[in-house]
Amino acid sequence: MRILLDTNLWSSLDDGSLPKLEGLLVRLDLQIQVLPSTLLEIIEIPHEDVRKRLVAGLAKGSNRTRVRTEADMFAEEVVELIRRTRPDWLLRIPNRARVQSLQTFWLKKVWKQALEDSTGMHEYQLSKTQMRKDIIRRQKLNRAELLEKKVVLGDLTQISGEHEDLVAGKPILSGNLPGWDGSRRELWRVNLAQLTWYQLGMIGPRAGITGEDRTMTDWIEPWVDLGKLRSNPESFIQMLLEEANIDDVRRNWLNWAVDLVQSTSKIGSGNPADAQHSSYLIGCDLFLTADSRFVDILERVRVDAPFPFARSVLVEGDRRKSTADRIETALSQI
Repeated sequence: MRILLDTNLWSSLDDGSLPKLEGLLVRLDLQIQVLPSTLLEIIEIPHEDVRKRLVAGLAKGSNRTRVRTEADMFAEEVVELIRRTRPDWLLRIPNRARVQSLQTFWLKKVWKQALEDSTGMHEYQLSKTQMRKDIIRRQKLNRAELLEKKVVLGDLTQISGEHEDLVAGKPILSGNLPGWDGSRRELWRVNLAQLTWYQLGMIGPRAGITGEDRTMTDWIEPWVDLGKLRSNPESFIQMLLEEANIDDVRRNWLNWAVDLVQSTSKIGSGNPADAQHSSYLIGCDLFLTADSRFVDILERVRVDAPFPFARSVLVEGDRRKSTADRIETALSQI
């Protein structure tokens, strides 16, 4: 059985529970999936000795599977959507070596670097907190809007908006999406279109000059002729607003849905990481966390999700008890 541990559990395993967790994994035949996003959260722990032990616990040991980044898997969804709907945009000879290089970095090199120099990575990570601050600020704007208008979210697959409605705390501007007249569309489609066009059509071409993060471009350009994509923006937007199915972009949809539902309750500092982790819940069986609010959010999303994802397992949060014992108790109850 494939399981994920939330960072709130990993970070408490420094209570001496790591050896017992090893035995538990072997005894119950559990394969624990370790995420690069979890590693980067652990790297932010200020106490060097604790950080080093937890990084070693993540990176080493039995029954562990390192998982590709969410950016890699989201890019794969976009590439496969293009393959289904715009196959002539694909490169005749994809740059597989570039993909392999990126995957090797995130599956091997970054882990090796964390083990060897967690302090250097710690300082680097602390310099990259602006994106999370922006997400939290956006969610607070969304929450204020939902409360003011007394909005009750309906079916997440059907909830829709027009150009004057709010998405991500700002008006949907049809001019930002070439070819869209601003008429009503499902919000998940608008989010997908705005995200991908902004990353591929706007940031991608200028990032070499501006220094902006071009992660999505890095993962997609080995497969797709971005020159063709950018010269056909209306067709690209039509693909996303009209032709994509939720099943084409399950990880992106899950990330969007969690982010949206998070705005219906108190906004927490861990929201960006929680939404990021949610995209990994496809491809595993159980997700263990001590965060009851996150469980509630996931179960709300599950009501409308048209595909299965990992079952949420709430672990007791009493840190006076061994973390490994709390995990074992939670597993024994399912």
